[in-house]
Amino acid sequence: MLQSYVNSMQQYVFKPCNFIETGWCKNRDDNLVWLNEEYADDQGGEANLFVSARELAFWGYLHLNRGLVNGQQLVPKEVIEQATTNQSPANLEDTLPRNGFAWWIQDTPRAISEIGNTLPPGSYQMLGLTGCACLVIPEHRLVAVRMYNQVGPNPPGYDYLEDIKAFGDKVLSCSLN
Repeated sequence: MLQSYVNSMQQYVFKPCNFIETGWCKNRDDNLVWLNEEYADDQGGEANLFVSARELAFWGYLHLNRGLVNGQQLVPKEVIEQATTNQSPANLEDTLPRNGFAWWIQDTPRAISEIGNTLPPGSYQMLGLTGCACLVIPEHRLVAVRMYNQVGPNPPGYDYLEDIKAFGDKVLSCSLN
């Protein structure tokens, strides 16, 4: 029998990882940061995956370790490798970012990329609707998370692209000191 995406993620990833602060929600939950959202369902078709900073960091750690945690292969290595390597079309314009599956991939710094210019090739980053980010820098065995939790208009003069790139660049510079 074919399972839904949400049920598959619950059974094969969230449960084995002991995620209790992650899941898709349709209705307000007092244990979550709720920003007056309304969702049609809880089946993964909307931007309503809620996750704690701790479990978002573990998600990065799971990918950093190619799906292996405490000696157990929770996610097949091949799935992680495809998700975290460039899957973008070869003929994509040079200024445009490169993607794996849900991850922004650093191969070379690009003008429109959401990943910091100083990050080494092989780094990858996942972004959320409310400004959260999970950054993985395999060369330094590093995972960093930021939780922003804002929707709606940004302050005048705010440049999201520069802000998210600066996050990655700052994480790298701090790790080198």
